[in-house]
Amino acid sequence: MMNQTSEEIRNPRLIEAMQAMLRHDSEKTRGHMAEELMVSRLLAPVQRQTVLTEREGPTMRVRFEDIQNAEGDKYYLAFTDMEEYNKWNEDGTHDQALIMTMEDFGNILIRNINDLKGFVINPFGENISISKNLLLSLLKQKEAREHGPLGN
Repeated sequence: MMNQTSEEIRNPRLIEAMQAMLRHDSEKTRGHMAEELMVSRLLAPVQRQTVLTEREGPTMRVRFEDIQNAEGDKYYLAFTDMEEYNKWNEDGTHDQALIMTMEDFGNILIRNINDLKGFVINPFGENISISKNLLLSLLKQKEAREHGPLGN
């Protein structure tokens, strides 16, 4: 796994694919965007919280930031690069982000018992929402392609 800093995260091919899908939404443009998404690394803002427990003492927990749409649905945040991250973080109060893959988002969406619907990429830019069900479907397809048919 590559060690990258947040400043090094760039996803020009994903941005291009999202913009193409927004210009002309078709099976082809959605498929291309999904392919780019599966190989991208995105920034997810977090808050670190120290939790004090009687037995073990202080432990660190991470809480992922989320955003709510006009309908009241909540989504985790994901950004293609620092420029998009900074559009959301105008006041500079959020200074911690994890570098995440689609597998990482899938794991937190499956494990977390909450009402989040998925995640949104660049909410102040392309504003593409990926539902939990769509992400899980993409991850299953990726796994099937990587491992091939049973018995191989």
